[in-house]
Parts: sequence; C-alpha cells; structure tokens
Amino acid sequence: MSTEKGSQRLPMFLPWLALVGGAGMSMLSGSRWSLLPGWLMGALLLFFVRQQRPWVGFVGILCVNTLATGLVNLEVFPGSIAGNFGMAFGGALFLALAFLADRLVVGPRASFAGTLFLPAAMTGLELFSSMGSPFGTWGSLAYTQAGSPVLVQLVSVTGLWGLTFVLVWFASVVNWAFEHRDEGRRVRRGVAVFAGVLGVILAFGALRLARAGSVGERVQVAGITVAGEVAAGREAGLSRLIQGGTFGDEDWRAFAEASGAVNEELLRLSEREAERGAKIILWSEGNAVVLAGQLPALLSRGSALARERRVWLGMAVASLEPSAERMLRNELILMGPDGSVAWRYVKARPVPGWEADHSIPGSQEVPVLRDAGVGNLGGAICFDGDFPAHFAGPASRGLELLLLPASDWRAITSMHMRQAMFRAVEQGFSMLRQANQGLSMAVDGYGRVYGELDHFKTEDRVLRAELPVGRVPTLYARIGDSVGVVSGLATLGWLGWAVVAGLARRWRARGRLQAQPSA
Repeated sequence: MSTEKGSQRLPMFLPWLALVGGAGMSMLSGSRWSLLPGWLMGALLLFFVRQQRPWVGFVGILCVNTLATGLVNLEVFPGSIAGNFGMAFGGALFLALAFLADRLVVGPRASFAGTLFLPAAMTGLELFSSMGSPFGTWGSLAYTQAGSPVLVQLVSVTGLWGLTFVLVWFASVVNWAFEHRDEGRRVRRGVAVFAGVLGVILAFGALRLARAGSVGERVQVAGITVAGEVAAGREAGLSRLIQGGTFGDEDWRAFAEASGAVNEELLRLSEREAERGAKIILWSEGNAVVLAGQLPALLSRGSALARERRVWLGMAVASLEPSAERMLRNELILMGPDGSVAWRYVKARPVPGWEADHSIPGSQEVPVLRDAGVGNLGGAICFDGDFPAHFAGPASRGLELLLLPASDWRAITSMHMRQAMFRAVEQGFSMLRQANQGLSMAVDGYGRVYGELDHFKTEDRVLRAELPVGRVPTLYARIGDSVGVVSGLATLGWLGWAVVAGLARRWRARGRLQAQPSA
C-alpha cells in the first residue's frame, strides 16, 4: 500500500509493525518503565490508522489492544478471564472510536490545526469515562509520566487532562510531520509550535520545583504494616473468605484469634514508633481485622495508646459482621493525643468485585480535622485515591496532610502508588500512604518523596519519614477539571461541524448534478 499522493511508497508491513509496537508499548504503560511508552504508543497506533482505510484501522486497533490490555489485566485485576477481557474490550473500543473519528474528521495530510482534534478527543474521553467508570481514572495516559517530576507539575494546573492532551498531541504532530515531510518549511513551523508549548511546560515544572521550599513544619511520621508468619493464619482465613468459603462458628473463632495476633503486633509496633518520636502513626488498609463485636475493645486500646504517648494514631480497621448481608466495614479511625476520636471515615469506593459486593460504602466527603497542631489532617482509603473529584469538594479545602492507608498486590505495586501521588500534586497537600502488599510513600504537595518502602523488599514493613506538612496553592484546586471539560466540548463541536460541513458538500454536489444539462 502507499501513503497519500506526493509521498513515497511505504513497505506494506510497516503500518502493521507499528500497530504491534504500539500495543506492546501499551502493555508497559502501567509499569515502572512507562515514561517512554507514554510518548511512543500513541504515535505508533496513529501511524497505523492513518495508513489504512478507516474501518481497517478501527478493527485493527480494537482487536490488538483488546488482546494486549486483556493480557495485562490478568495480573492487574483479580477476577475471571472473561471479565478482564471484557474490560479490555471496553477500553479498546473507546480508543478505536477516537482514532476512527480522527481518521474520518481530520485524516492524513490535514492542516496543523487538525493535530488538535485527537488530543482533545482523548482528553475529553478520559474525563467523561472516569466520571462513569467504577475504576475512576485508572488507565489514564497521564499516569505514565509519574517518573518525570518536572512534567508531573503540570497537573497542579490542569489535572491529569493537560498531561494527557500533551502526550496525544505529540503523537498527532509526529504523524502530521511525517505526512507533510515533503514540505520542509511548513513542518518546521508546526514542530516549532509544539516544541515551544512543551518547552514552556517543562520550564514551568522545573521552575516550580527549583523554587519549592519547605511546604511546612516537618513532622515525624510512621506507617505500619504487619506481615510474615504472625499474619499467615489471618491471611489464609481472608483468602478463604474472599473465595467464597463457608465459615462455621469454630472457623470464625479461629479467624478472630489469628486476627488478634496481628492486631497485638500493630499496637506493639505503634508503641515502639511512638517511643522513637513519631507524632503521626498510620496502619495500612485492613491490616487490623476484627469481628464487629470486638471493635470497641480494639479502639479503646488504640485510644489509650494515643493518649499515653501523645500521638495521632490512624487505625485502619476492617470489621466483619458475619450475619450481615454486607459484612465488611472498611474504616479509618483517627485517635487524637487526648485519646478521643477525631474522626471516623468509611471507605467511599470499595473496589469492584468481592469488596464492593460485601462492603458498606461511606460518604465521599473527606474528613478534615483543622488546627490539629500537626497540620489539618484528613483521610481516605486506597481506591478512593483514584478519583480526583473525591478531594476537590468543599470539605477537603485546607487539607494539609492526607492519611491514605492502602492494600495492593504485587502486579499494581508501582502504578497504584504513582496514581495516588498525583492527588497530592493536584491539590497541593502532603500525603502519607501506608500499603499492605504494595509501595508505601511519604510525599509533599510537589510530589517530592521523603520516605519510601517496598513491601516485597523488606521484612520490617515500617515506613519512617520526616514529612513537611502544609499546603501548596494550585490552580487545579480552583478550576478543577475545566481543561478536560473544554476538550470534550471542543471535540463535540468539531464533530458537529464536520457532520454539517459534510452534509453541505453533499447537498452542493447533488445540486450541481441536477443542474447539469441532460445529453
């Protein structure tokens, strides 16, 4: 096959090779090596689509990306094979439709202005799909750039959506430059425009980090997870429960006893970290497990510890009521230095699957205790951190330190921590995230790391850090998702104009045919 008129003939296999390469890059987009794939995969996929008939490009993107994403999902999302490939098909369908729209509306050999269509479409699509998806912003292209602190600063202005726009615009400009490679001056001007915008973004990020001082007074914090032999019996019981095993009275007693050993260790380690100077202590999500009737006793002991040691204790507790249809209450309780409960927060967004089916969801308002003496303290739990809107409401204003207990698994260790870190940069608060089977981290409102702990690389799963607590002003906190909304609306307007223009051309062509004299 060949490209459009005026271009050199391309080998027939090259676009298909680009398709496979783009799909391969997409499989790396959730890994720690995602930085370069985030830039290249869109360019490769768009090259394939631009060199094919529209529907060939659509089907190719749909099939290959369903396969690639489905294979990745087998490790990322615990669940059935059919369910994982079903989610992959849904994501690939939206992607293929966006590329098809670009092919039909803009197409090869378009003007430089046409390079803006696909980034606007993808940005709007990401925003609006995140609003309706039970997985929130999971899979956003912007997350691939978590390894570039300079680029990440852009989300303090635009949220995820500006970063997604720039990445897709790069893909669009690269293909535009290739299609017009025989027009050197025109290509240089267009590439210079993109390079100028990217240069401004990089300069902004570099300057923001260079001028960033301390965001507030440093506070000694500690995150605690109990694992290993002491937790083995409890973990076996949880696994059996999640897999649908039947529990009798004796099973529940054994489970409560195994869980009690973990809870004792959590209290012991909390005491130890308080003695070592920690002012704020956080347990990882669901690391403490109790039957509902035992919860008051555990809270009483946590209260006594906080009062005696004059610390803030974030007790992440999963309480189970075996007789209830929704047996799980996944909760974060903040105990103050006076032993009182500062606030209680129930996980607002349980993970789709077993947790969502068995949990009592809580309010989507982040609790914030103001003037706590160590900053304004707020809390959320794990999956809540994948929803930017969760931290944009009036209740979250003034939040200076987010306590975010989490529970991950090996396949998402890197990507899930990175996603949470974006929330800190968007809103400008510091964050202590303690993960069970994941990556724990203490970061400030610029995304700078003050402490990090990989659950799978150490036996002492206690994170210690001197974390500055305060708030960094961000434009995103004021304008919210405006960039994503404008992108989506611009795409709809562009599509509408293209439809009207197409109908007008057909109407004029029909009129000319009717006006021609008959033979």
